[in-house]
Amino acid sequence: MPSSGKSTIGKLLSSFLGLQFVDLDDVIEEKEGMEITDIFAVKGEPYFREIEHKNLRSQTEQFDGFVMATGGGTPCYFDSMDYMNRNGITVFLKVNIEDLYAKLSKKGSTKRPLLKGKTSEELYLELKTRYDARVGFYSKAQIVIDQSFKDIAERTNEVLFAIKTLEKNSH
Repeated sequence: MPSSGKSTIGKLLSSFLGLQFVDLDDVIEEKEGMEITDIFAVKGEPYFREIEHKNLRSQTEQFDGFVMATGGGTPCYFDSMDYMNRNGITVFLKVNIEDLYAKLSKKGSTKRPLLKGKTSEELYLELKTRYDARVGFYSKAQIVIDQSFKDIAERTNEVLFAIKTLEKNSH
């Protein structure tokens, strides 16, 4: 979900693991020459979802061993969640809607095209609706970590421990 900590935790994990960090949204913005919000506004969500899927695959094929933060919708389109599970370790950073709402209400949601321009009530309803629609995809992740009420260090350590445990058990 937006503001769940994907980029922040991803960067910390990549540092701990000695791997490159890739933010899929940054890759798309660089290749398209415009921000995600502008891609949505000018070319529409279907176009964005298609290039998001193509870039997910090209980044996965380009690098061997990396940490990637995807957009919140990435797992929900085409076969992206199944693809990610086949090609790496997936982590669902599970944060409750109230925490996401509080965070986005404080820092704003203007850089998030699907949340941009919403009133407080609309923002909460949109987050809840989006979560309910996406949680089935997110729950297919190999690792599900409840991130609520924890600081960033605790959250990162919990993800790192889960990854190491999964790797140990798969060998």
